[in-house]
Amino acid sequence: MAMPQIIVTISRQLGSGGAYIGQQVARRLGIKYLDREILRLASQTLRENEAVVAEREERVSSFLDNFFRTVSLGSPETGYLPPPLRPIYDKDIFTVESDIIRKIAAKESAVIVGRGGFHIMKGYPGLVKVFFHASREFRLNRLKEIYHVADAGEARALLEESDENRGKFIETITGTNWRDALNYHLCLDSEAAGFPHAEEMIVKLAETIGHGMCFIDRGKTS
Repeated sequence: MAMPQIIVTISRQLGSGGAYIGQQVARRLGIKYLDREILRLASQTLRENEAVVAEREERVSSFLDNFFRTVSLGSPETGYLPPPLRPIYDKDIFTVESDIIRKIAAKESAVIVGRGGFHIMKGYPGLVKVFFHASREFRLNRLKEIYHVADAGEARALLEESDENRGKFIETITGTNWRDALNYHLCLDSEAAGFPHAEEMIVKLAETIGHGMCFIDRGKTS
């Protein structure tokens, strides 16, 4: 009997290798990998440039973001600032991307990277929720290698900004701590585990959950 639909959600610290490992897991399981495609479909739905949507993903507007957005939309007490052609709100992006994720997951198995996938798919019977973290030094080295960020200060600032934005985003939409192990089935230090071993653990967990669902299905029909 074929394994039923499986959804693997990958939450990760920047530079931990979560997205790369997610790609390898999708390849091993022979299922869809969803990251940039979600962004592309959301941009089409919102009728906005991908770069604009990407800049607002997995973050919550700061006080200054909201202040200047309000000003640009016509606060009478201030001088005029030209607004963006189509102001995009974080909630709008999350709502659209959540709908896209659910629609795809209803049709086929997939690995979903980021975007609060573990929360969006909560209660799904074939769900595998994974969180990746690693030491700052390891993550800094990957930023230098993968993103070619040569300046150490800039790399540290990028890590701090990413962690803060993702943490606030998850807390806002779920009311939970982004790093709370209770949110996930599996939390992995990608530096300590190594990418191949991490990949193997996720594949085995997905297969175990899938086979368990097959067993339940057979029991229902017997």
